[in-house]
Amino acid sequence: MPNPKTIIVVGGGIIGTMHAVLAVENGFKVTQIEKDRNPVSASVRNFGLIWVSGRLAGKELDLALRARELWEKIGTKTSIGFRSNGSLTVAQNEAEFSVMAEAMNMKDSDLRGFRLLTQEETQKIEHSFAGNFVGSLQCVLDAAVEPNLLLGGLREYLQLSPLYNWLPETEIVDFNHNETGNHLRDRNNNLYSADYIAICTGAIHDGLISEFMSNAAVRKVHLQMAATLPIDVKINHSFADADSLRYYPAFKNLNLHNLGPQSEIAAKYKMQLLAVQRNNGELTIGDTHEYDEPFSHEIFEEPYRHLTKAISNILGIQPPELERRWSGIYSQSTSEDIYFRREITPGVVIVTGGGGRGNTLAPAIAEETLNSWTN
Repeated sequence: MPNPKTIIVVGGGIIGTMHAVLAVENGFKVTQIEKDRNPVSASVRNFGLIWVSGRLAGKELDLALRARELWEKIGTKTSIGFRSNGSLTVAQNEAEFSVMAEAMNMKDSDLRGFRLLTQEETQKIEHSFAGNFVGSLQCVLDAAVEPNLLLGGLREYLQLSPLYNWLPETEIVDFNHNETGNHLRDRNNNLYSADYIAICTGAIHDGLISEFMSNAAVRKVHLQMAATLPIDVKINHSFADADSLRYYPAFKNLNLHNLGPQSEIAAKYKMQLLAVQRNNGELTIGDTHEYDEPFSHEIFEEPYRHLTKAISNILGIQPPELERRWSGIYSQSTSEDIYFRREITPGVVIVTGGGGRGNTLAPAIAEETLNSWTN
């Protein structure tokens, strides 16, 4: 049999790792290179949400639906904590509920798995919601994984294959393309060659790829998140507040002005409530957004008081106590493109800019890369 085609993936985050997973499953010989011992950036500092509900109608939603299929397949054979838990976007008043009712008239509401639920209907499927609210918009297709298990679980799966090689603590500093193929050089002058190279370095836009990113339609986004102490309430769904309708592009054509003005704190920090319960009972909560560099990198308390109060109102409990807080940076496309992709020489592609949807779309993004090479 002919030798398999070879792929090098630069970057150990979720987009890079999904390139490795799909490539190995399609018979490629894969070397994945990561500059740190283990990835420490956005892929392990997020909610672990697979959020179909908020994706923009058209190509983005199609990509999200394909990604959701792939997540289900990958989740059943790996230890990443995948669960098809669905989501509930909670209406605190009739005005918010009326906007959610509009979402049911979207042409693709069935594709997204939307259901409009009264308070009583919501509490039948989510007994933990014992607070004061009017109803909710359910998305049965939304899902979640455990960020602390995700990349390790995928690598465990990959390392079962003789086609896969993992090289951590290896920083690539240069590449070239010539008649013999595609070649990389690390900081210690070791050389690596492959038929194809996927450079998936997340929010690192300098170094190896700086000359290609100087005028690229991408930006960095700084966000804050937190984890609560474990709570005694078991929550089956991921959940959000109505501010998420302002944030996610799926809802941009609804009468969002009917939501009324956003609270001063939420507007100041460009925030929404997103929450998902981890396996140990903690809640991962957030998030804020800062778009203008240089970022402050300060961890502010004000947003967390807002978020824990919102959780208290929904669950009917005292505001949960925070255990830890953190911030992170992701790379986000600023053009009409769903994410940033650029072939910089034959067989070598930069893939980044999925921020805010990168975890959701990662397997479908990787599939698009492989299709571009195999077709």
